[in-house]
Amino acid sequence: MNPKVSIIVPVYNTARYLESCINSLKKIDFKLFEVIFIDNHSSDGSYEILKNIDKKNFKVYRNKKNFGQSYSLNRAISLSKSAFIAIMDSDDICLPNRIKDSYDFLSKNKNYALVAGCSDTINENGDILARRRFTLEFELIKTRILIDNPISHTTVMFRKKILKKTGGYSKKLNFTQDYDLISKIILRGYKVKVLNKKFTLVRKHRKQQSHLFKQQQLNERFHISCNNFNHKLKLDKYFKNLIEYLIFNKSKNFEKFSLNKKGVILENFLNKTFNKDEEKLYFCSLIFSRNNKFEKYFRFKFLIRYLIKNNLFIVKREIFLRTIMSFIKVIF
Repeated sequence: MNPKVSIIVPVYNTARYLESCINSLKKIDFKLFEVIFIDNHSSDGSYEILKNIDKKNFKVYRNKKNFGQSYSLNRAISLSKSAFIAIMDSDDICLPNRIKDSYDFLSKNKNYALVAGCSDTINENGDILARRRFTLEFELIKTRILIDNPISHTTVMFRKKILKKTGGYSKKLNFTQDYDLISKIILRGYKVKVLNKKFTLVRKHRKQQSHLFKQQQLNERFHISCNNFNHKLKLDKYFKNLIEYLIFNKSKNFEKFSLNKKGVILENFLNKTFNKDEEKLYFCSLIFSRNNKFEKYFRFKFLIRYLIKNNLFIVKREIFLRTIMSFIKVIF
């Protein structure tokens, strides 16, 4: 019988953590699945570890040279035999319930393009570093996707037909192809779901691409974010300066504006991007709860403005928590 789920695991020089990942996949509480490992021409012994796997439903392929992450992901999708595609990073740990919970959701909810879950962060030794909170409400996810990716890629299960319709992973991107793909899915009107369930343990270590190529990753994120906002409004030079400031925490052009000019730019940006005051408050709480160089008075003014417009009443828990975090940043 064909597998119900294909789990795709791109591999590149993660030999230190690879066996832990493989063992976690062997403990999955689900039947009829395949695991497709794509080794992107590793040089640290990763491929040798993969060749020693003795399970028939664990398939191993190797690229002739390093073609990049997008190539490996797209190749594995083309090799897969199921209608559902789950993504797994080779240095992470898959929890036993992940595949069953994801498959059950997509099987019962035909109008959703993907389902994801939550994850905790572990260190090189597997110890918990952080218990992460995730954005669960779809309306808030649609707002966040404009400026960053609120979905943990290593917890995602896609419908394969949606991946084909959206063109798969972009070969033009080296570090943020997941943000680009999920943005395309959401902005084309497909529904996504993040379940409040732990699906993976995500490992942080010094040899990760996100650590080694942080600037290149930010550059790609800026490009994607500008494309995302273009779905909402026409970006002029002032709005691009603002987005640059939000992502890089610096912008020579934006920083030279007066405090009043910055306020006018942000106010116009919010009004043209969002229809509801609740959305504007959420976006402000999102950007002001992070480390940035916005003046304290500037942040306080916008938070109070949209709190008042919402009649000082916040229903959604995440908006409430982020607003509190923003005020803490202002005070301290």
